[in-house]
Amino acid sequence: MGINRNKKKLKWKVDYENSLYKIYDWDKKLAGYFFPRYGSVESGETGEVDDDSDIGHDEHADELNKSKAKVSGGNLLVPMLKLNLLDVQEGIDLDYTIESLETNLERTKLWKRWIAENHRESNIVGSGIYTAREDRNMLSIVLSIGSDFILGEIEVITKLAPLLDNLHESGLL
Repeated sequence: MGINRNKKKLKWKVDYENSLYKIYDWDKKLAGYFFPRYGSVESGETGEVDDDSDIGHDEHADELNKSKAKVSGGNLLVPMLKLNLLDVQEGIDLDYTIESLETNLERTKLWKRWIAENHRESNIVGSGIYTAREDRNMLSIVLSIGSDFILGEIEVITKLAPLLDNLHESGLL
């Protein structure tokens, strides 16, 4: 009975807040962020496309999300690796430094392989690495997704769940 409980399907959750979607894992821990591309939207009701350049503002984004507008893609930001090498006051042992760099190099190569093997299936059209704002030791990766999205919490997580499941199963989330 305990074995079946561990094999149950992961359930991701999202919360819409300030024009972005916060993604939480099954333990209610923040797993990433999704930033829809609001530049070109299609109304869920009329099907008309609106290319308004002001569309990225929070109030417009809120309106688009409430109306379940369709957007052309977005960016998924998730943690990539933890350096544990910066801002250390006492200094770091050389062997620890080498081990940390080697471990993080392997994880970076795993990300590169994963993107190469999965970019078509997940419609990943680009990626970029950034230092996390909250933690200078954390590098985050942004996956630019070219698929259309219907806005709304349920709609966004339904679309992202296969990608998130794949990342989790690959040991990247």
